[in-house]
Amino acid sequence: MATPLVLVHLRCVCGSEHWVLDSDEWGMRADTPSYEDRSYTCPGCGLTRSGFTVNEKSPPAFMLDLCHPDQRILNGDEFGRWLRVFREHFPDHPALARLGED
Repeated sequence: MATPLVLVHLRCVCGSEHWVLDSDEWGMRADTPSYEDRSYTCPGCGLTRSGFTVNEKSPPAFMLDLCHPDQRILNGDEFGRWLRVFREHFPDHPALARLGED
């Protein structure tokens, strides 16, 4: 089973930055590559490559809290911070429709 999705802020070797949803570990694979070894498509240069630097990641509890708001793990301020990032960079994600407006 994969670990919960996290918000990951990546920086490409070209200098462009963007956010993705990804997991720290991919299921039962012992050989899950590091974020730097994974391939992503950069919206800045348009290339798909590895070598991205991780600037910041949300706690795994954020996506769990988003999907199960009645069982929140994060405190309100921390959840609110990550919710703002999520809404800004993933405005069409179906979890937001279930959440409604805070």
